[in-house]
Amino acid sequence: MTAAEKRICFGICLCQLTAILSGVSLLYLSVIVIIPSKNLLSLGFHLTPIMCTTVTAKDLALEEVKEVKGDKEEINPCKWSTCGEWCLSKGSGSCMQIHVMARRNGSNINFRNCVDILDENCSAHDVNKTYAHPCKKGQCKNLSGLYNCTMDELNMCRNITPAFNCHSRNISREAILCDDDKCEERLNGVYSCNAGSCQKLNDIKHYLKHCERKCLKLEMRERNVVIFSRERLIATSCRSIDSSSNDSALSIEGVSTKQEWKDKKQALLLFCSQVKIAKGSEAYDILTTDCFNATLKNTTDVQHMANYMDLLHLHKNESPANTTDWVISPEESLRIMNNTQLRINPDGCVNSLRKECTAFFETHAHDGADGMTPDRFRCYFTDQDVEYVIGKFDPETTATMLLVTSILPATLFVIACSCLFFCSKSVGVDDEGHLKVTLLQGGGAGGNASEL
Repeated sequence: MTAAEKRICFGICLCQLTAILSGVSLLYLSVIVIIPSKNLLSLGFHLTPIMCTTVTAKDLALEEVKEVKGDKEEINPCKWSTCGEWCLSKGSGSCMQIHVMARRNGSNINFRNCVDILDENCSAHDVNKTYAHPCKKGQCKNLSGLYNCTMDELNMCRNITPAFNCHSRNISREAILCDDDKCEERLNGVYSCNAGSCQKLNDIKHYLKHCERKCLKLEMRERNVVIFSRERLIATSCRSIDSSSNDSALSIEGVSTKQEWKDKKQALLLFCSQVKIAKGSEAYDILTTDCFNATLKNTTDVQHMANYMDLLHLHKNESPANTTDWVISPEESLRIMNNTQLRINPDGCVNSLRKECTAFFETHAHDGADGMTPDRFRCYFTDQDVEYVIGKFDPETTATMLLVTSILPATLFVIACSCLFFCSKSVGVDDEGHLKVTLLQGGGAGGNASEL
């Protein structure tokens, strides 16, 4: 075979390979990227996000919810799910269904010139109501934190990290490894775990007796601002307040002009989804977003409280009954949809195979049934379908992915097929069986051929 024939064969093979791979890629990407992206963009989701609060989170696959059909009792099929790891196999594996309360965004508030800041990680966590990880079923492979484990049939372990600090001088040196199957040994007692590798705290017989409940010795003193943010408590003394919104009966700026608040005789208590403490020119500035449930309390009712639970109870259960007495409107007054489905996207599944659903559930699936603050997060809705909201929406990235995954393989496919068509018209075989370029002069044996 001559060098010219090798170049011709290589060129034809390269074009064939490109045509096959780009064609298969185009078909594959149409199912997992192009069609879902096109459908997402066509549904007209609002670009401005709203806020969602998790109301319930249940995995029907674990609960085995049943329904009666005729005389038979059957497992209820997974009609929809919040997130599945592979769209082509929907209906198998887990069936996590999260319902949320969708509402308008709360107020963004900036507290200026703040001093004497108390910043604690507190929790109303009720361990007895938390989700128990059955280690015997292999659900302890990713445990991280402090866990209380019992020697029951399934070897259940419950997370106590948010609510308790456990200090031990006698920690087992050898760790027990928990993998996809089960733990190497049965866990019994309080363990400190890191990614499924658990060490027992030998001198702690029971967490209620030997572990310290978080935030039982608060020093509130005379502070005029108390912020609850998820499981975080910030108490401070500030000189002024400014806000991006003013939809309250008593404006937030009006609070900072009240002499009682300036003199720390009144304290502003409120919930905020996000809190950032920044160094200001004279003191600290506390920047908050999505705030609601703001009320004014007498400092004397707050300053002697040392228990986070009592402080939380004061704000939750002694909130004003009259809506005109709120400094910032309560969360319920911002409601758009009361109990609606949450999906990661309209299909309720992802195709990246990067455990997106696992990460999504970590920040969206806590409904507060155990006493902890339920998850609050940004979500998106469309007027075309009010049955659900989605947790992720990036139209620019989606449009870019749609263009890249459709134009690139399609272009390669057209170019490769065009080259193959050109080769079929310009390459022939002479009388001696050698490949020759006929340059569109009629291929086949006996044609006038010229070598490359």
